[in-house]
Amino acid sequence: MTKLISLWTAAALIGTTAGCERKVAAPIETTASEPLRALTGSVPAKATWSDLAVPPEPAVTPALLARGKQVYEQNCAACHGTNGDGQGLCSAFLIPRPRSFTQAHFRFRSTPSGHLPTDSDLFRTVSAGLAGTPMPPWRNRLSNADAWAVVEHVKTFSPRFTDPKEDRQTVVQSGAPPPRDPGTIATGKALYTKMGCFNCHGELGQGNGPSANSLTDDSGQHIQARDFTKPSGFKAGYATREIVRGFLTGFDGTPMPSYNELMSKEDSWKLAYYVETLVKTPVVPIARASQSFLEYEQLGAPDLRVTLTERAWKYDPPEIRVKRGQIVEITFEPTDNGLGAGHGFAISSYDEVAFINGAMVGVPKTVKFRADRAGRFTFYCATQCSTDKLHPLMNGTLIVEDAAPATASTH
Repeated sequence: MTKLISLWTAAALIGTTAGCERKVAAPIETTASEPLRALTGSVPAKATWSDLAVPPEPAVTPALLARGKQVYEQNCAACHGTNGDGQGLCSAFLIPRPRSFTQAHFRFRSTPSGHLPTDSDLFRTVSAGLAGTPMPPWRNRLSNADAWAVVEHVKTFSPRFTDPKEDRQTVVQSGAPPPRDPGTIATGKALYTKMGCFNCHGELGQGNGPSANSLTDDSGQHIQARDFTKPSGFKAGYATREIVRGFLTGFDGTPMPSYNELMSKEDSWKLAYYVETLVKTPVVPIARASQSFLEYEQLGAPDLRVTLTERAWKYDPPEIRVKRGQIVEITFEPTDNGLGAGHGFAISSYDEVAFINGAMVGVPKTVKFRADRAGRFTFYCATQCSTDKLHPLMNGTLIVEDAAPATASTH
């Protein structure tokens, strides 16, 4: 029961990275964004990349570096590659492609365009993840100490991190936000035209401007301009201060430049206010009665509970053994978000009753079914992938054994 989903391409305003910093740097803009009003689609403000609290970094020791290498190879290398070049086992199937750390082009930064991120920037990305991408929030799986260790290992992939000429301390300040009112929004609209934003993002902010089809990233791959009408596409989270940060820092490795020297801090806020008005009002789906023609058995308490995980697109454990007639409860939690929509679980010949769709990091899902047929059955990812092509290793075996026959006792 393989299910396919539509995938969007990497956006010019957003990208993937992983990382952190030695001194706790203050957030670019600490004032929480007010909830978007009716004119912006009534999108509620949520915690974003800049909100993540950064704990003090431990001392960099040989033990920390060794731990960072171990944690990276266990959790990160499948996508970003053992050598940090973005060429891991899973990379060909991921949209957007994993960050190449060897190029040291990091999109999520508090530093000026062309500068390396601070360690705190890197820690935030490792811990918070990137919404709408395969990069999960590793704070759900890693301790702060392990996250810091991974950051130090990521920094070993580029000699820029040991170059004393590199400035990693200068942080771009966003300034105080002006009032949000019709006047500042009108100014933002004029800036949208003046700064040429429509060339890539389109007149209505849908990512379909006249230059959109010709945009490429630093690897030469086509990159889609951000669609401002869809808040879910903003990988650092959707908030005014994150939009302002993007304007001021730019996104290295993409066509999105920094406007820090081209417009004032106040104007960057006004432009962000206008960008927020481009959000489409969410469509509320119509509640419909189920049209399923299947009648499912009402199951009681399970006879057997199984915890199933995923790591580097493999199931753990790869084999589940049960007795025929048992009620089995399987809780599945992945360690990454697959192609951005999570991973799934289904069992051949049982897939009508044993099916999980879109399990995400930190959001496990559970299925309960009766193992009423004996034999060997394959379980496989059933969300956005085919085990035959994309996930040749992401399958396992369910063994349903016949109950042992009763034997006469002997004395």
